[in-house]
Amino acid sequence: MASETESPAVQLVRALSGATDARPTQWRMIEQPNGATPDAVEFAAARGWVQVEGGHSIALTEAGRQLVRDLGRI
Repeated sequence: MASETESPAVQLVRALSGATDARPTQWRMIEQPNGATPDAVEFAAARGWVQVEGGHSIALTEAGRQLVRDLGRI
């Protein structure tokens, strides 16, 4: 079962994937993607799904792309 923080983190990764056409290292402002609460960002970064720069920019990683790809198969 997903935690209260995991679901928004996955939503964040999915939104970032959509905003970047699933390309890694395409930086966006954290305020732009849906679900970008500080806890969701921290959760996603801790799992290697995103990179955070300066506390204000976020980019999808290869692990984040794989997560979105895998979720699309479910």
